[in-house]
Amino acid sequence: MLLVVDDQLAIRQLLAEALGGEHEVVLAANGHEAIGVVRENRPDLILLDLKMPGLSGLETLREINKFAPGIPVILITAYGEVSDAEEAERMGVRCLIIKPFDLNEVRAAVRRVLEGFRFDFCS
Repeated sequence: MLLVVDDQLAIRQLLAEALGGEHEVVLAANGHEAIGVVRENRPDLILLDLKMPGLSGLETLREINKFAPGIPVILITAYGEVSDAEEAERMGVRCLIIKPFDLNEVRAAVRRVLEGFRFDFCS
């Protein structure tokens, strides 16, 4: 199961449509919803927006790592928003996808991360 976390409904729907053919996709509109989903059903991968109202992507990931560490994460961000890539990597981020993104690149990144890919900018 993939968990897609983004405050923009259009992005959530786009990613769900793009990835839903190969994976079960669960959507969350914010960090609090994401934490609830992970508590109920541990996903295989989280696609997580960095900038969200309330809890940011990294704040959400910090909370998730307290009770469910080790879930691989693809962080979705606008160019230049990630100031500490090393911290993101330590927290489980395996891949950084820069907006605007290409859906084929997202699909490829999901495949690579699920196969054990470590850390890189994926788009």
